[in-house]
Amino acid sequence: MIFSHLILGILTAYIGSIPPSMLNMTAIKISLEKGKKTALQFAIGVSTVVFIQAILALLFLKAIHSNPIILDSIQIISIVIFMILSIVFLKKALNEQKAIIPKKSLKSGFLTGIGLSSMNMFSIPFYCGMGAVFNMYGWLSLEPSKVLFFVIGSVIGTYLILNHYVLLAEKIKPKIAKFTKYLNFILAAITGFVAVFSLIKML
Repeated sequence: MIFSHLILGILTAYIGSIPPSMLNMTAIKISLEKGKKTALQFAIGVSTVVFIQAILALLFLKAIHSNPIILDSIQIISIVIFMILSIVFLKKALNEQKAIIPKKSLKSGFLTGIGLSSMNMFSIPFYCGMGAVFNMYGWLSLEPSKVLFFVIGSVIGTYLILNHYVLLAEKIKPKIAKFTKYLNFILAAITGFVAVFSLIKML
């Protein structure tokens, strides 16, 4: 039973993170610009925050669902953050088009992962919603020990998908390295789309 919760967590995080997003596209960007080691540190940082976000979402699942204001507040904060990030990525992309600017050294991929993943507060509504569905079908027990194994699985799944994105970046690096400057436009588009889509969905 506990093992099934671990597998469920892995599959949920992995499949849920397959579509291009701010985090996995950033993993590709870091891999192309700073190397595989820094990108994997980024993946570890993201996974660390996912542990906290997922466990909070599941442990407080009943409270969050009984008080929609909490979930709405989290979503509103997330929308604002994604709008700001979209503007930041767009500004960086435009600056890179205007002139060749020396790239700042990325001191810690781990801390970058912690920072960006912390801003991605949509993880909490995601795990809250998935947890509610799985619990309804009897696939997920909300007992603390089983929640813990589901969350550990979610951490593993998150790291695996980011690792696979990094490996993909390493394989295609010779072909697209010169196009890395356009990744900021992609990140701006993704974060902007998520913000607008989420805002429309809430209205």
